[in-house]
Amino acid sequence: MIQFCIFGGHEGQLNTEKKIYVTIFGGCELKKQTLARRIVESRRRPSNGEPSRRRFFFVTIFGGTEVKLPTLAEEYLDMQDAMRAGLITPADWEAAQLLDEDVNYGSFTAFGGFEASHLPSEDEEVEGLAINRHLGHIPENAGHMLEHAVGRSGSHRTAILRQALQRGASPVHA
Repeated sequence: MIQFCIFGGHEGQLNTEKKIYVTIFGGCELKKQTLARRIVESRRRPSNGEPSRRRFFFVTIFGGTEVKLPTLAEEYLDMQDAMRAGLITPADWEAAQLLDEDVNYGSFTAFGGFEASHLPSEDEEVEGLAINRHLGHIPENAGHMLEHAVGRSGSHRTAILRQALQRGASPVHA
């Protein structure tokens, strides 16, 4: 339920089971779940007719806390795997647009910094795409499409990701 980071550093996944993150004299970098994982998780949560909101609270004193978005390569690969496994259909994309709105961040920061939904750096994005293209995990045509999403956030990023998945599933376009 609580994640402590005192006099050190922590890097990890933003975990829905841990609701309170405390950073004192240190640094904490958390990565949000990919869209595919959020879609699958939203299906597993009990629904009583109302949308359930995920709430996180961050206490940062003499340190820094940053919540980063996953890279485009991570998003693409998770979505591709989930679609191949039959966990997600293309129709799920419509509901996915609302998933970012079901997260509520609260924070208390003293003598430090807190940043939520920070985009990965351009270097991280380009390196992730290049490595996965080289390994054959991301087809060239999908990789070219994903390059257009570097530095973008929100629905524009999601739309390009969807187009890249469609391109990756179809033969190479000229």
